[in-house]
Amino acid sequence: MAIGRITGPMLFSNLDRQGVNLAIDGNLAYFDVSDRYVGINNSSPAYTLDITGNAHLGNLYIQGNVISTDPGYKLNLGNIANITIAGGTTGYIIGTDGAGNLTFVNPSTLSADFYANSILLGANVSGQLVSNAVTLTTTTDVTDAVSQLNSILGKLVPSSPPNFPTGSLSFTTTTYSGLMCNFTQTDNSGWGNLSVSGGTAVNATRASTLAISTISNNGTTASGGNIQLYVNGAIPASSFHLFGASPSGSDNGTYGQLTVSSTQDYHNVSSSVAAGFWYVFSVSSSLTGVPSGWNRANLYYTGDAAGTNTVTWFYDTAAPGTPTFSNTSMSLTSNSVTYSSTIPHLNSSAVFTLKGNVNALSGNMYPNSTNLFSTTTGGGAINAPSNVTYTAAGVTTPLAQNLYVSSGSAYFQTTATVVNGFGSSASGPTVYSSNSYNQGSYNFTPGAVVLYNNGSTQILETAITNSYTGASAAYRIVNPDAGTAADNPVYTGSESTFNSTTGAFYATDATVVAAILKYDTTNYSSGYLPVGPNLSTRGAGAQYFTFKWTKAAVSKFNISYTGTIAGLWVALPGSSIDTTAAPTNGWLNMAQAYAGSGVPGTGTGGNGSAGCSTGGAATLNSSGTYSVTCTFGTVSSTSSTGNEIYVRVKLTSGQSLTALSILNPTN
Repeated sequence: MAIGRITGPMLFSNLDRQGVNLAIDGNLAYFDVSDRYVGINNSSPAYTLDITGNAHLGNLYIQGNVISTDPGYKLNLGNIANITIAGGTTGYIIGTDGAGNLTFVNPSTLSADFYANSILLGANVSGQLVSNAVTLTTTTDVTDAVSQLNSILGKLVPSSPPNFPTGSLSFTTTTYSGLMCNFTQTDNSGWGNLSVSGGTAVNATRASTLAISTISNNGTTASGGNIQLYVNGAIPASSFHLFGASPSGSDNGTYGQLTVSSTQDYHNVSSSVAAGFWYVFSVSSSLTGVPSGWNRANLYYTGDAAGTNTVTWFYDTAAPGTPTFSNTSMSLTSNSVTYSSTIPHLNSSAVFTLKGNVNALSGNMYPNSTNLFSTTTGGGAINAPSNVTYTAAGVTTPLAQNLYVSSGSAYFQTTATVVNGFGSSASGPTVYSSNSYNQGSYNFTPGAVVLYNNGSTQILETAITNSYTGASAAYRIVNPDAGTAADNPVYTGSESTFNSTTGAFYATDATVVAAILKYDTTNYSSGYLPVGPNLSTRGAGAQYFTFKWTKAAVSKFNISYTGTIAGLWVALPGSSIDTTAAPTNGWLNMAQAYAGSGVPGTGTGGNGSAGCSTGGAATLNSSGTYSVTCTFGTVSSTSSTGNEIYVRVKLTSGQSLTALSILNPTN
């Protein structure tokens, strides 16, 4: 074997020996050469081995520009770790151009012959291609084989839980819905467009902590995932959690402002799903430290590469205080009256005017209303006042931020009418003003007792309750005693209806004021609205209330009353009782029992007693509710003039009735 160093071109002729070693610049090559020469080009930048003609280098044949292996031999690169070929493009592979030449090829342009659906399985050396699950052959392509196996796996693995999220985010903390004031709002969201014009209805939170609803029973991936809270586009400190490959109860906990709960096997949620395959978790949030202004939040789970809806809200930290009323007044400006016992009472046409000022109308927001008052309520004799609009109060809408908080106030004026019914009261209505943060109120009082007569009641002297079947209405008549204070005055039988406005009204007349029949010495000219007469100069004796009703063939009836009385009498003017009851001028006493037969009365033809009650006498001088039966014995109202029946009630100082009516007899 000969070893030499060639430093320039050299021609080998007639050389055909195996195993000649040729050292070229320190690199060894093993070759056989036949009738050809090898030349070394030592010019810069690199050395090149030029082979003219054909050369046989070990088992590698170089024939012109073609490199091939000796048939039956393998190409052995020995311990060469890397082969570098100049040119090409990253990601490309070496292929042929169809003419035997190697070239760099884009994999996406390769023939479909290289896809798995054109590669056959071929003969197997272990296991079986055919089973109860799948049927494969040596000619089944790889794609179909994988597809069949995947189908079987799909039947073996139970259904997975729903992906994240299983619901929408919403607030569980109470939010306030109102109108935004007219001012420049702060947008913390990072979007730069969370702002509304003044007067727009928005939901705002005023709590420093805001709770977000729970997203329940979300599926986890096989390798877990990271659940994250985003507030204004960033994750608050530690507000995330990475699940492990096998999530469990140990994942539950609070992570920053994020709470993970109910991490468990899906089998616990859906018993039809086998255990050990899937896991689920629930997540909620409690937001803290959010800045004042507009904000946004959402949850994102990397395991499903999905996020929830984004919730936006306005965190309102304004503190305008409570609206306060000042300079208030209430006065009767329409004195429309209805009389009872000549005492004036306000009716439905009467009007009170209420005036005042109110401050602290807004913060960042104000109520979703066009009215200065949030509500009004009636009180006593007065209905709820009419609302006052912002426009009527001279307030521009949308309201300015913190309107009349530091100084100033809005002036208002409104009206209120009288309630329905018949009564009296010294109390009045209330107005309320809310700035959406706090509500202030003011109770207006009339400054006097208001008498009102705007509806029916049991004691109405023009229509006393009469429930006797088929009977006429009962009503007050002019007092037959003409002011002489007699229990049993002479009557004519033609007494006229009492005129509630003008009388005649005697010192011996009881009054029906505010639905109460009473002994009355009140000064209605002071401390009462409307202003009425002064009755304080009337005598201290008894006062009476006399009324009549008509119905033929009445021999019995009931009188029902509530309160205290000093006497109770009845009469049938024009009947025989006029004489039989003498010397009581025809009046029968309901406080005495009927003698049991004949015509009641102590006069000629009477049974010797003026008593006419049956089943119990009328109770006198004792407060309570009573019902007593009157009997005319063998006489009836058919024999009286016009079938009239008189009833006379006596009251002394301090006595009154709140109910008085005629009923069918019970005894």
